[in-house]
Order: sequence, then structure tokens, then C-alpha cells
Amino acid sequence: MTDQTIANHATAVLQCLSDKLQAEKQLCLALDYSHRALSDEELQLDEAAKLKGFVVPLKHRSLNPEMRPYWLPLAGKNAEHLLPSIEQALQEASPDLIAEGNGRRVAGWLEITGDAKQAALHISQQMIRFSPLGGKHLLRLHDPAVLWALWPLLNHEQQKYLLGPVASWSLIAPNGQLIALQIKPDAGNNKGTPDIWGRQLWQDIALIAPFNQALLAYLAQNADLQIEQLDHLHELGFAAIKRARLLGFSDDADLALFTQHAFTIHPFFDRHPLLQKCLAARQADSYYGGLVAELSDSDWQSIAANTF
Repeated sequence: MTDQTIANHATAVLQCLSDKLQAEKQLCLALDYSHRALSDEELQLDEAAKLKGFVVPLKHRSLNPEMRPYWLPLAGKNAEHLLPSIEQALQEASPDLIAEGNGRRVAGWLEITGDAKQAALHISQQMIRFSPLGGKHLLRLHDPAVLWALWPLLNHEQQKYLLGPVASWSLIAPNGQLIALQIKPDAGNNKGTPDIWGRQLWQDIALIAPFNQALLAYLAQNADLQIEQLDHLHELGFAAIKRARLLGFSDDADLALFTQHAFTIHPFFDRHPLLQKCLAARQADSYYGGLVAELSDSDWQSIAANTF
């Protein structure tokens, strides 16, 4: 994003969130722990969260207590921290910075109903989950890239149970625009209990990391996408990455490359005879990247033009 684009987005985000505060909504800024060195402005925001806010009481054997997220209520004088948090959230959402491994600290702005500390306790409990694939898992809800990618994978009841007393979780989407996570309409076909996630969902959650790798590469070359386009990429990308998994590919780099090709070549590029020929040559230990390495630029152009 250019400086002007960031400034434009910051103005829009500030207006939206300020409207919530003026309507006397209970709004909390959520900050995740960061492994990178922070700027003076970022350190000031972190210090404010620790002094004026409270820790999310996350307990997990693999998590250092010092690395737990903080929430900062933005009522009263704390509202002065809203604009800095927006500016920092937009800066750190840059695909170039994320590609350097900087990560994202500003997890979003949460509209809370009831007691904010009880809401933080609820969210902390949602972040520690048992998987039928084995063991306890730490679900990184305070990483906007993870939460944004996870949200559409959940059904109505799962979304509702996950947020609990959090009425709305606003975050900066991968395109740099503010979105408020909305609970899906109840389709009436939910199965099981919302607090228990099935094997299929956990398998899809495991695809979030390679999906985000592919999306990051695409965004680096395609700036200024609208939310609707981003939603389409989510749907298209997860459809493609699931096909790659069904084909037997499991390496994250392979899954990401397959998804990139769905983004940049054709959503169903793997139907083309040239791709079918490559895939037919696959051995048990073959990597997708190796199978398609011999395809020329003209081959890819043909695949893009002649896939239906």
C-alpha cells in the first residue's frame, strides 16, 4: 500500500470505530505479542495496554506467559490510543513486511457486551482446543491473517459460540481495509455441538498457513483489491488447496504454489491436459513444484487460455 492509500484507509477506519465509541459501545483494542523489535510508537502502545488494560488469561504449556495478548479498553482518555493503533495496524499489514516475517501485532478492535475481562476469558478458552487429529492446539485468534481465513470455514453456530460475548470483531483484512466479522445466517443444517470441531474442519485449519502464503504472494502483485474480491479469493483458494490435498500433496510450499496457480493462471488450471499429464507422472515422493518445473511460459499461457 502507498502512503496515500494507508492514509485513506486510516481515515475510513477511524471514522467507523469512532462512531462505535460515540454510540457508547464498549470497544477494546486487542494486541498480540510480537517477536520483532518494536518502534517507539509501538512500544508506547504496548505499554499503555499493559498499564491500562489487562492480559488475556491464556494458559498453554507451549506458551510463555509473557507472550499472552493484551486488551485495552478504549473508553474515556484511552480513546487517544485508537488512531495510533489504526496507523500501526495498517503499516504492519503490508505484504512486503509480512513476507519479511514481521507478523502482525494489532489483532483488531472488539465490541464487547457485558464484562470485558469475562469476554477475554471466553476468548482465551476458545484459543485452546482439542483436535481429533491429536493433542491440544493453540488457535491464534489474535493473528488477523489466521482469524480472517478461519472465519468463513465456520458455520453459524461455531461462529456464534467462538465469539460469545464479543458482539463484533473488527480487523484489518489482508487488503488493508477494515472488516467486521459477521456471523453467518443460520442455515439450519448445523451438525454436532458448536464447541466441538470435527476432523474435516481441523484439516482445513491446517491449510490456512499455505493459503496465506499464496494470498500474500498474490497481493504483492495485485494491490487495492476490494473486500468482495478478497472473499472470492478465499473461496477460490480453499477450493484449490483442498484439491491439491486430495491429489496427495502435503508440503506447505507445494500447497501454496498450487493455490497461486489457481489465483494467477485459472481457477481450474489443473483440469488442463498438460497439468493432467504432469500429475499422472506423480510418484509417492513427488513434489508439485518439481512436477511442473519443466512447463514453459508458453505452456502456462496455453493452460490459462484453454482451461474451461
